[in-house]
Amino acid sequence: MKNLIFVGSHLGYPMERTPLGGGAMVGLQLVRHWKPGADWRLAVLGSGPESPAPGVEYHRLAERESGLVELGELAYARFCRDFEKQTTDWILARRGEFRPSETAVVVNDISEGPTLSRLAEAGYAITSIWHVDVVDYFNKLYLRRFFAPENLTRVHERLRSSGVDRILPDVLQLVFEKQRETVAHSRRIVVPSTAMAETIRRCYCEIVPDTELKGRIAVIPWGVWASDPTTAETNRADELRDYNEIGPETFTLMTLSRISPEKGIHLLLEALRLLEESGRLAGRDVRLFVCGEPAFMMGQAYHKKVRQAAARLKQVKVVFPGYLDASSKRVYLQLPNLFVSPSVHESYGLNVVEAMHAGLPILASDHYGVRDVLPADAGRLVHYPTPKKAPPLLAEALLALMADVEGLKKMGKAAREAAEAMPFSAAADAVRAAAFGALK
Repeated sequence: MKNLIFVGSHLGYPMERTPLGGGAMVGLQLVRHWKPGADWRLAVLGSGPESPAPGVEYHRLAERESGLVELGELAYARFCRDFEKQTTDWILARRGEFRPSETAVVVNDISEGPTLSRLAEAGYAITSIWHVDVVDYFNKLYLRRFFAPENLTRVHERLRSSGVDRILPDVLQLVFEKQRETVAHSRRIVVPSTAMAETIRRCYCEIVPDTELKGRIAVIPWGVWASDPTTAETNRADELRDYNEIGPETFTLMTLSRISPEKGIHLLLEALRLLEESGRLAGRDVRLFVCGEPAFMMGQAYHKKVRQAAARLKQVKVVFPGYLDASSKRVYLQLPNLFVSPSVHESYGLNVVEAMHAGLPILASDHYGVRDVLPADAGRLVHYPTPKKAPPLLAEALLALMADVEGLKKMGKAAREAAEAMPFSAAADAVRAAAFGALK
């Protein structure tokens, strides 16, 4: 009998009201999709207070009474270390029950994951799921892309070989050393996009030969698990149109994500300000729905910045509905003419695929998370040479799309067809197959 131990630090929380990000939601959906039977067993390790699905064998570790969303960077780093230790010890203490030759370990996180070197030494086959390339994310968010990510990993490798890396703050160890360990000790690496796979290969070809690393990486786009709105949800959408005074001539935009710097909401608001200032929105009735809650790290300060930017708009009315559960998403996704994903960094873009499933045309920054899933006839991508140059480029794209009503309808139809061809069930089956394939 085969076993699968699924480790996800963000599992066990009520995701319908807890803004923990797309990786946590993917982990939850994987657990809900997998159906263990007589030939295999599933055990789930998380930190939240409740089982992620009825009947699932769930073990809570490194619990935090107040949850995770209120933790700052240093407190979150301590949580990562606690979860790392407790999950590692839990698995190794049960080697008799979960024999390494029969047990696939699937890790849903990198910085928050167990000590993979110890698990690999014990003989466990590890499959790591990469929702974020944390080195690339760190580079874009904190270093403003000053270095190529492969240069950062090479510098870290030099520091590591000389023993100097031990003086780095623990937050940086969680970024660089944990990701390095994940590459070195994962028999399978699951990523949602081709571009992420290529970045990993560039960064770590000194650690694992490129041909071998290429063979370990599986590109599995997550697809969509959304359902169509019910009659009651369609009625709610009609009520929201009336409440927000959305008429036949109103052009409605929507963005949906956690409110965090990498999501680029400030760039979209600046693009709209530029259009107002130039007079090119004169006579237009425009609404923007900014849906989501502040992220649990850096989110509150960024939320304040976004609110202030929205308040400076004189013509565009900006609405902040807050965090949307699954039903509310289906309601709000009926409102816009165009869905916008202005992110500076996006590993995949689950909300883009949800919007596509709702039949919405897409305007997105040319982040590597969206390139594999958005057909050319379903939307438009905008490349950011630098974040500072993004607002005028977004402004031009917005203006062009707003002027093409019939084109938007065709894009929406193509988006829906593309999303329907990407069921999440196929991705979940592929992850399980990759994990058990690593046992051979």
